[in-house]
Amino acid sequence: MVLRRQRSADSGQRSGQRDRSVSLRRLTTASKAAVTACPVELAINIIGGKWKMLVLRSLLLDGPQRYNQLLKSVKGISPKELTRNLADLKTSGLIAQGVTNGVRTLPYSLTKLGEGLMPAFKNLLVWGRGLAPRTQV
Repeated sequence: MVLRRQRSADSGQRSGQRDRSVSLRRLTTASKAAVTACPVELAINIIGGKWKMLVLRSLLLDGPQRYNQLLKSVKGISPKELTRNLADLKTSGLIAQGVTNGVRTLPYSLTKLGEGLMPAFKNLLVWGRGLAPRTQV
């Protein structure tokens, strides 16, 4: 009888765990919907990451650039990482690259949507200047 009681108690705990996991799944689904409705999170998902921000900065400051120019201007980025980030930025509609006669490619340039990031980068410049004295030893 003792074994039966333990099994009953165990099955009750298991069903309680199932109930919690089901409610956590519902909560996660609900929170995902709320998060995607947040414009800040949407923006972070699109431009987030070290390399995307630096590629965008280079295009904002120096204008249209070819692949190798970007590779030189974004210090420390690998060719593979640059290729991946350029593809992500093109998919997001922040940058574009034209093709002439299918042979020679045009430089990467910002779209109107990408140019709309200029005020945000100006704010980051001001904010970063405020951090500079704190980070110097």
